[in-house]
Amino acid sequence: MNGKKLRKRTLNVVLMELVFLLTLLTGLFPYTASSETGEEPSKGNSNRIVITAEDIRRMNVRSIVDLLNHIPGVSAGESVVRIRGSSMVKVLLDGRPINDPLSGHRGIKWNLVPFNAVKEVVVYKGEGSVVFGENTTGGVISITTEKTGDSRGNIEISAGNPDTSRFNLDYYRNISLFGAGISLGREKTGGYRVNGDKDKKKMGLKFDYKGEDYKFDLFLDYGREERGIPGQPAFPTPEARSENKTFGVALNGEIGQLRSRSYFNRFDKEHANPEIDLETGLSSWTVGESLDYAISTKRWGLFNVGAMAEVAMVRGNKVKSRQEEKYGLYITKSLHLQSIPLTLSLGLRGNFYSEFPIAVNPEIKATFNKKDFSISASLSKTNNTPTFIQRYYETSTTRINPGLGMEKSTNYTLSFFYRPQKSMEGSLSLFFSKIHDRITYVRQDDGTGSYENLGEVTRRGADVSFKWRPVESLTVKSSYTYLIARDETTGNWLPYSPRHKIKLDIKFRPVQALTLSLDTKYASRQFSRSDNSESVPGYLVTGLRAKYHLKKLQLFADIANLFNNNYLYGDGFPAPPRTWLLGAGYEF
Repeated sequence: MNGKKLRKRTLNVVLMELVFLLTLLTGLFPYTASSETGEEPSKGNSNRIVITAEDIRRMNVRSIVDLLNHIPGVSAGESVVRIRGSSMVKVLLDGRPINDPLSGHRGIKWNLVPFNAVKEVVVYKGEGSVVFGENTTGGVISITTEKTGDSRGNIEISAGNPDTSRFNLDYYRNISLFGAGISLGREKTGGYRVNGDKDKKKMGLKFDYKGEDYKFDLFLDYGREERGIPGQPAFPTPEARSENKTFGVALNGEIGQLRSRSYFNRFDKEHANPEIDLETGLSSWTVGESLDYAISTKRWGLFNVGAMAEVAMVRGNKVKSRQEEKYGLYITKSLHLQSIPLTLSLGLRGNFYSEFPIAVNPEIKATFNKKDFSISASLSKTNNTPTFIQRYYETSTTRINPGLGMEKSTNYTLSFFYRPQKSMEGSLSLFFSKIHDRITYVRQDDGTGSYENLGEVTRRGADVSFKWRPVESLTVKSSYTYLIARDETTGNWLPYSPRHKIKLDIKFRPVQALTLSLDTKYASRQFSRSDNSESVPGYLVTGLRAKYHLKKLQLFADIANLFNNNYLYGDGFPAPPRTWLLGAGYEF
């Protein structure tokens, strides 16, 4: 074993010992053990944002992507999400991961989310590696849907440009201890570029049973997407097409202090480009099980332990069938000191892989929380593994790289929250991440590229947010993210990482039934290639929304890119021109 590997192993051992030493030392002080599986998210914690169904109704948003784009430090797109510049974000729908292993950027199947049935969204910024496992350098987004409860339903229809139509139906019914629900949806658009059309369909079923001491939830989801692939503006692909299918099953159960989550996901992807005689297909399935249990002891209080196992397989017409396994074990403890309002959260996780080295990830967090003021500091380690598609899938613009390795990250955050009065609050978060062997798409001069491990990458910066309600009918929210993201080996700036991002959201309710929203977003210049040879200019884009409630009927209108600005996304692809959407919804 060389010196570098020995130092890394020694550091892991030291961190492990530190976590358990802190756990033992806290036994010398009076404390109250948390009764939950880890620290509960708080609305006064700028690193853990909790959004309820009532919050969503007040925010006047139409989709989960719109919702996430209103959160400071979070940027979501059609199939991607970034937190503080990192796309290593795990997204869970009722405990089941909906990140696509056949996506090069860990794409998320947002179309599986029944947005009108969402009960709660919790966003963990730079946290969650112990409980939620790998691929959480950026953080975790946990989406929970409503229980069946009383019989209820919602139907929503909308239409707009360019040749866009949407339909969603949700219905739930409860009979005694049993409940059932169905969710249907379709979104179709002609696109704003040549060969930019898409057609998305989804269907979801939900069943639950609630006994006195236990409960079970069963979820089945199916999604299908057909779309054109227009390609880079300089390298258009007017005949390239893709088809994606998703099928998932999840069974969640709770018996006393034991929680179980079982899931099966299948993803199918086909890509064809007749111009270069390219036709590739890739299929993947994943089956997993996770168990969480709260152990109560007389001296040390409550510990939370968990274990998971997952098997994944991939096969395609240009790659041999491959099967990979991974396992995880973790332990967490939250301590609430009685002498001062301080909460100490400790955790340790081990990840074991058939294709990658073992990863040991600790997490330490301290939070000082008064009524209207809080300070928190955290240290964590995470690891991110490459997806199947990053290693084995060839398309018109991507080459394979079977030797792509794991990246590892050490993350630090320091956060402040202050509410000087009921109508005003603000937060500040400082963050720093050091990432070794970062996985990055490297594009060449011919428009093609592959995913590579860079040397050492750092991401550092700050999130500032402010919320003010001067009168009951008016709410103003703003946020600013400052980010420095560099490849320390080459000195180059990381692609898709603007230094400055500003969001401004103004909501006005002139009458109880009418809500008007104006949202503006600014992003500074960013590089579209890892060698910094190409960049896209900064942009400012504004949207306008209106929503009117008439008992159970809802009418809405959205205009995106209000001033029809011509701008590019960070990857160099053109952004949409002005688009509008008119629709209606009805609750029954």
